[in-house]
Amino acid sequence: MSLSKPSSSNPNILFTLYFLMFAAGGIYFTYFLIFLRQSGLTSAQIGVINMSGGVVAFFASTLWGYLSDRTGKARLLLAFAIAANGAIALLYPLAHAFPAFLAIACVFAIFNAAIMTLMDSLALNLLGERRHEYGKYRLGGTFGYISTTLTIGFLFERIGLRWMFPIYFLIMLLYALLATRLPDSSTGASRSSLPSLKALGTLLRQPGWGVFLATTFLIWLASSGAISFLGIKLKGMGASDSLVGVVASAAAIFEIPFMLYSGQIMRKLGIPRTLWFAIIGYIARVFLYTVIPTPEWAIAVNGLNGVSYVLYWNAALQFNNQNAPENLKATAQGILVSTMNLASVASALLTGGLYDAIGADPVYSLLAGICVLALILFTLGNRRLVFPPRTEAEPLAQADRT
Repeated sequence: MSLSKPSSSNPNILFTLYFLMFAAGGIYFTYFLIFLRQSGLTSAQIGVINMSGGVVAFFASTLWGYLSDRTGKARLLLAFAIAANGAIALLYPLAHAFPAFLAIACVFAIFNAAIMTLMDSLALNLLGERRHEYGKYRLGGTFGYISTTLTIGFLFERIGLRWMFPIYFLIMLLYALLATRLPDSSTGASRSSLPSLKALGTLLRQPGWGVFLATTFLIWLASSGAISFLGIKLKGMGASDSLVGVVASAAAIFEIPFMLYSGQIMRKLGIPRTLWFAIIGYIARVFLYTVIPTPEWAIAVNGLNGVSYVLYWNAALQFNNQNAPENLKATAQGILVSTMNLASVASALLTGGLYDAIGADPVYSLLAGICVLALILFTLGNRRLVFPPRTEAEPLAQADRT
């Protein structure tokens, strides 16, 4: 795949795109489960919706990445998916029964998977040799997330949660329009450089890939359950909608220095050690949710978002990008996102079924235990997390030609 050289405006475009992406996400993912609960759905039904969306996204993520690698049209695919995602969200207020909510969520997940897969892959490709600076541009997402989670809860207390979807749509529409201004990530793939299943198999057989994906699966299983039900847990403790928003924005505020300096941290510690420290951060964060005496304490616990989520996600992206051949980078990103979506499915089955049965604190203790299991797996297997020099990785990029 031949990449066009980023223009001087690209960093500003990426910063703004991430701002809009996470501003919309701050609205949707903070209040969506609360909206479903207020619509009369049980925890088990909410878990089924999360599970079904995760199943759809599991298959869709890799397909979107592969389609991007095959066509070289990541920019247009991204813009289309963003617009479709925002439009589908407008259907939620029209639903009045569990089957309708489920159907909308599954279609929503198809296009949301494209955004999660293509945005980061496109950003890393555009940054090229400057991809270690990814955190600086992804910081736009942090500010976007803060801007909505810190303020929108006060608005929803006045106008109701049903207005979250029109607001979400407007932000996504602006996001889609701006995405069309991105330069093409490819000048077109030649027939000989198109990715094949053989090249994909070579990618998956790289040393350490299984350890990396298995660890990511466990971490995302635990964190997905913890974050998805945090709003419901806090509401059960007496929190207001505005406090739920403040808790969510606190996580983003505390991640700012880690986004700014994640590149330096990874160069200092190395990717495996950065991942290791991030897993420790997840263990502490998820466990502390079980012992907070009042919902306000969740603000302090979310201070661990930087050392857990930011370090793990940024290091995982770098591991993915460094190990993937040039013509399979979007596909590799799709596999990573698919692994996370599969973890979300397992998390929905686990937390959705147990939350009503045993209560919040036992569920969160179980999720913390899963993080400990991830740490054990990673510690035993991290010697296989290797980074082949460019000269050794080159045959992987050629594997589909033989």
